[in-house]
Amino acid sequence: MALRFSVVIVHRDGADLLLQALAHLQAALDPARDEVWLVDNGSRDDSVARVRTAYPRVGIIENGCNNGFGRACNQAIEQARGEFVLLLNNDAHIQPDALNRFERDFRDWPQAGIVAGQLYGPDGAPQRSHGVLPTVRAELGFGRTPLPKLAADRVNEVETVVGACMAVRRTAIDRVGMLDPAFFFYFEETEWCARLRRHGWQVCLDPRIHVTHLKGASTRRVRRGAQVEMLRSRLLFYRRVFPLPAVALLTAWRVGRLIVNFLFNAALLLLLAGVNARLRNKVAVYGTQVLWLALGCPRSWGLPDKCPERGERSE
Repeated sequence: MALRFSVVIVHRDGADLLLQALAHLQAALDPARDEVWLVDNGSRDDSVARVRTAYPRVGIIENGCNNGFGRACNQAIEQARGEFVLLLNNDAHIQPDALNRFERDFRDWPQAGIVAGQLYGPDGAPQRSHGVLPTVRAELGFGRTPLPKLAADRVNEVETVVGACMAVRRTAIDRVGMLDPAFFFYFEETEWCARLRRHGWQVCLDPRIHVTHLKGASTRRVRRGAQVEMLRSRLLFYRRVFPLPAVALLTAWRVGRLIVNFLFNAALLLLLAGVNARLRNKVAVYGTQVLWLALGCPRSWGLPDKCPERGERSE
């Protein structure tokens, strides 16, 4: 039987964080019409056992290794029975009316492929929840387009959304494909938004859907690896979206700027005799990215415990 929502949460370690997200989610679910899928990317703690005990109806996919965000989401999407799929971070807390609002928005906006909610920090301060799609000029540092001001009382069409709480119409997924599994972490939702828009679907944000987002909680402990993934995904995004001459230009610009930043900050650190902890960390992050490039961009670098690659990609 088709359901209303399939909620997909990708998780790796941090059982308490996950259980908080699930506790908030329960109040929004209609047990007769909604389902929840947890994709565990090789947690080394008791996350899966605690979810099985506290929420026995949650479907669980255990990877035993880190399958990345896009691939893990796709694993659940393939099994999901919902008319709509909600991708929810394990550090995002939705309100009790969230799924009802998402459903209403999809009914009112038949061309909406994605609807996202407005993110807020735990202190109540709004977080950036949407953006403009990268352009060649903007990536080169010229002509950045300011974010448009959104109406607070209705759905707004935007170019791209932050994927911490992102509802997607199943029909749109069937027509344009799932998340591109080549993106291990970062930029996968941006590429998806670009692909959906190319196929005539709208990407929307509803400021009336409030989502508390403990931003960065999942990658704070592995910042150097996360920055490698950010660079890898940015360069991949160029190849997926821009023509070949622009890819070459942007890649050279991005790599050149990284090297200059590393050399400048390393020289400054030497002048300060290495006593500035913040500067030391910055040099370490830049240096790790430069070394990754110098070694030929090994796939094993970045976030830890990656699953073997299957060579798959979206349509």
